[in-house]
Amino acid sequence: MVNLENNNKIPSQNEGNTRRNFLKKLGLIGTMIAVNPAMLFANSAEKAPNYTQLIRTNQKFKNGEYVYNVENNSNIVGEFWPIKGINLVTKKTNPEIFNRNTGDIIDDLGGVATSPDGMTTGAVGNYEMQGKSLANGVECGDGKVYNYGILLVKNGFDITFTHKQEINDFDNFYNEAKLNKDTIIFLPSLYRNGRYLDSEKTVDKALIHRKVPGGEQIGTVLFKDLVTYNKAREIILGLDRKNTSETTHIYMLDGGGTWGQSAKKVNGITEIIGTRDPKKVTNYLVFY
Repeated sequence: MVNLENNNKIPSQNEGNTRRNFLKKLGLIGTMIAVNPAMLFANSAEKAPNYTQLIRTNQKFKNGEYVYNVENNSNIVGEFWPIKGINLVTKKTNPEIFNRNTGDIIDDLGGVATSPDGMTTGAVGNYEMQGKSLANGVECGDGKVYNYGILLVKNGFDITFTHKQEINDFDNFYNEAKLNKDTIIFLPSLYRNGRYLDSEKTVDKALIHRKVPGGEQIGTVLFKDLVTYNKAREIILGLDRKNTSETTHIYMLDGGGTWGQSAKKVNGITEIIGTRDPKKVTNYLVFY
């Protein structure tokens, strides 16, 4: 058989005829073949070094969105929960909520899912939410301005991902948000418009923002297992498609057995994910 690859020499007349006869037998010469262009690239994405896709499940939130499996290089590595709105509740603003079951918090506040945020500190048993934060205009957090990612939430559903470095006058930003009864949440930034944190520390969930056809996509990625910051970034950026979609922000949410308990209500059934220590949990993000 003639090897048609890596053969750089010019074929002789007889060799050329032999090849043409061989290709004719295969029907590749002298025949017009109708080819669907999509078929030529059907498997190209799956064979890419890093390819992630969202696969819709039959789990449906009451807001009409579905839970998606996150598949990276043919392996299911977690779930994606699309969200439309965020409400921050803290021990400072809603102390009564924290005596409730995590699943009950969803029902009490009319949400579809919940997760702790990514900023809690503890010293000598004093656990406190970090950041000069606001919950619908009410002051909360430890009052410190961290060089971290920031969520600005207006009216619950207008969500902006920004960063301390992008805000020239934080005091003015804060005072205006307080006046408007907005919400400000500080979150560690793993990735922001091309800037990223190179680290082998681990994370089990993240809040992401993506540009997609027709608008934006915001949601929570919950990994099946702890992954490094670098691996989390790699998995999520694997969703990007050239000239079609782009991940702009990846912000970390709390995990682990102390703070990491989340909950979702799908198909009318509430599922609790992970564990928590109610005495140490300082806040919840309720998703809509």
